[in-house]
Amino acid sequence: MLRLRSEAVIALTNHRGWSQNELARRMGVSKSALSRALSGKSGAGRKIIGGLLRIFPGEPLESFVAKEKKPGDNYAGSY
Repeated sequence: MLRLRSEAVIALTNHRGWSQNELARRMGVSKSALSRALSGKSGAGRKIIGGLLRIFPGEPLESFVAKEKKPGDNYAGSY
């Protein structure tokens, strides 16, 4: 599952004056599922990502999803 960039989702939500409950309602997901995804306790599945893309149509997927680290991403160069 993907990990949400919660700070971006919260900023977009606050900009519209919505509560987390309102965001969940508009997305068609439970408040608890959204809360778990925003806190990182669970990944963001199809319903969460789809809901965000539907209610924020001008935002690209990359706005909502954290880049996955791959082994070796922290490599700083030669020794």
